[in-house]
Amino acid sequence: MELLQLFDENKNMLNESIERDKKKELEPGKYFMIILLFIENNNKFLIQKTSDSRESEYATTGGHVTYGDNALKTVIKEAKEELGLDLKESEIKEIETVKGKYGYVSIYYCNKKIDINELTIQEEEVDSLYWMSAEEINELIKEDKFRKSNIIPLEKVLEKTRWEKKEIYMI
Repeated sequence: MELLQLFDENKNMLNESIERDKKKELEPGKYFMIILLFIENNNKFLIQKTSDSRESEYATTGGHVTYGDNALKTVIKEAKEELGLDLKESEIKEIETVKGKYGYVSIYYCNKKIDINELTIQEEEVDSLYWMSAEEINELIKEDKFRKSNIIPLEKVLEKTRWEKKEIYMI
């Protein structure tokens, strides 16, 4: 039984948890949190094809914040669990946190040179890894093969990182 960390309406951690399968039964003013990590190298993003048990769709690295953890610790933990990748806090940039009906989605970004062949995937969740450009991801979106809940967060990453680089293009 996985326990999720709960947060208040201002994104403050509460000393409370909820079972993952009951996360949509929260009382008003309490929220769970999901993190999404977009890793970029040479204008390509590290995208995973999820395992059959995870609907065999393309997505970025992500996961729920479990009880006792914060979002940044979860980013580091999920990168290690799903990819076998060790990240430091200084390598990770928070892009934005969006509040939904039941939970927050905290979006993170990392620009790091990574040899995909040196990563160790969590086979229960990840089938394979690819470096993909925004244009290649856009094709997956058009073909309905990219996880829908990752589309708007990816757009936010592109807006933020491309604006800083003075290159703007949208999916």
